[in-house]
Amino acid sequence: MASRSPGRGRLTLLAIGLAIVLFFAVNLLAGGLLKASRLDLTEDKLFTLADGTKEVLASIEEPIDLRFYYSRHLDQLGPYFAMHANRVDELLAEYERLSNGKVRVERLDPEPFSPEEDLAVAEGLEGLPLRDDGTQVYFGLSGRNTTDDSEVLPYLAPERGDFLEYDLTRMIYDLSQPEKPVVAVLGDLPLAGGQPNPFNRFDQGGPWLVLDAMFQFFDVRFLGGEPRQIDEDVGVLVLAQPQELADPTRYAIDQFVMRGGRVLAFVDPFSEVLASSGNPMGAPADGSAIEALGPLLAAWGVAIEPQVVGDARAAQRVSARVNGREAIVQYLPWLSLGEAHLARDDVITADLDRITLNSAGAIRRAEDATTTLEPLIVSSPQVMAIDDERLRGMPDPAGLIADFAPSGEPVTLAARVAGPVGSAFPDGPPEGADEALAEEHRSEAKTPLNLILIADADFLADNAWVRQQSLLGREILVPLANNGDLALNALENLSGSRALIGLRGRGLSLRPFEVVEAMTQDAELRFRAKEQELLGRIAETQDKIAALQQQEQSSGVILTAEQQAEIDDFRAEMIALRQELRGVQRSLRQDVESLARNVKLINIWTVPILVALFAIGLAAVRRIRAARFARAHGADVSHAA
Repeated sequence: MASRSPGRGRLTLLAIGLAIVLFFAVNLLAGGLLKASRLDLTEDKLFTLADGTKEVLASIEEPIDLRFYYSRHLDQLGPYFAMHANRVDELLAEYERLSNGKVRVERLDPEPFSPEEDLAVAEGLEGLPLRDDGTQVYFGLSGRNTTDDSEVLPYLAPERGDFLEYDLTRMIYDLSQPEKPVVAVLGDLPLAGGQPNPFNRFDQGGPWLVLDAMFQFFDVRFLGGEPRQIDEDVGVLVLAQPQELADPTRYAIDQFVMRGGRVLAFVDPFSEVLASSGNPMGAPADGSAIEALGPLLAAWGVAIEPQVVGDARAAQRVSARVNGREAIVQYLPWLSLGEAHLARDDVITADLDRITLNSAGAIRRAEDATTTLEPLIVSSPQVMAIDDERLRGMPDPAGLIADFAPSGEPVTLAARVAGPVGSAFPDGPPEGADEALAEEHRSEAKTPLNLILIADADFLADNAWVRQQSLLGREILVPLANNGDLALNALENLSGSRALIGLRGRGLSLRPFEVVEAMTQDAELRFRAKEQELLGRIAETQDKIAALQQQEQSSGVILTAEQQAEIDDFRAEMIALRQELRGVQRSLRQDVESLARNVKLINIWTVPILVALFAIGLAAVRRIRAARFARAHGADVSHAA
């Protein structure tokens, strides 16, 4: 038995050596053959490109040159920027690979006062101050196509990391499709302005601000009268509160959708702009947008309630006469909706802070709908339906509050609608339809419906989201809400490729420690009140000392021994209060720091100890088995003898 031991030892050493060689060989082979393979184990698939991005990259015909600027000095600020920069770099490498070389990336480190910094500034990147001496650092991306069209992302903010793929893909798509998208507008909403409104001094009859912005980014066309056909080059149709539509026009809209057109619809149960335009009593305008678009909305699987939504939680406060005197009260139909009401996982609303809506309606999905409805803006549960008759003329805010009876269920105020749809004219073209359009009648949509529906049209009006202020003798407009941003985001999203429309936020790349946040909030509740009390007592003590010292200075009389002792007592009290304050402030972080210590302990010691214990246990089991084998083998030898 003893003579076999050296052989086993050599075999063991040889097996370990072969295992090490095999380990390196497999890694070298995988690095060469599996370079393009990825295993994404993150919860939100942060490093897996969406099918839409792959479609955009595969469709590139001409080369696109990107310059990725990242100042290495940002690494000095910790892993916050470095981790995000690494993710950007990895995504760009994937874009290069999947585009078959059509996307070419140049990586630059713009050192201060270098040619690279001059290039970054010339291309419009946003410099970030690093030190007080004026040193700037850069973290952005610029792009250029073969016809010298350029795009820039001036700052790749880590806070926007969940929409990084959308931003990069949108830039590449815009460079590969340099012409302005065509947007057609149909409806009665006076976007282009008109006569000044005598009942609204803010409305001086000029084009609305949102229209000025649309002209900057899109080729905007207005469809006047009753159009019977929509041009083939129109990518997005904006339905801006059309109060009346003839069947041939409805059919033109229907067939536009059937051939793959996208729609942004503003449909209001009660348009205050149209009701008050030249009409002080707000008499009903001719027609109703909900009725005019009813057959089309039904075919698209959605409906808008004819009543106005009143929301007690989101209601704006207005000045109104209550019981014969002016008072500040809630006006239930005018809503101010913050982040909690906006979809944070959709690129249209993700970066918006506040939307104001005036007399909006509720959107619901039809029971037999073939489409899906994804809410973009929702109300609070404290909502009630209000007949528009109560809002005409001189509405009574106090009366609405007195009659308020909440339903307890939030409603959808804006939504994205998508999915397969059929024609609203299943029996064929209506009488008077365009002949060429009728000959190519489509009963089913060529591609899934892409509709963004907002149940309010008044929110586009300037006075709904901006205010006019005087500054240094000039009149300036100050935005109070993101209404214009919402409209432009929706148009930009719809006017992109169909692949872009499918992109969403991919989850947060930096995930918060929810347990730590909860503990911090609990500590705030327990200790913040005590902290404020101590700060108040310290300020009071300082005031007493200052008063005695000021008395000495103003009178010129030296303080008595008792007064000096009183000052000393005050100072001693202040020192004691400061010590107590430091203890309270330490308590604010004590639980969190204790948790951090425990986590470090688990990571640094507990896991290695468990591994060591497992190894010791495994070795002990092997020894016991070896001993049993030796005893059994020895017994067999003795029997044989």
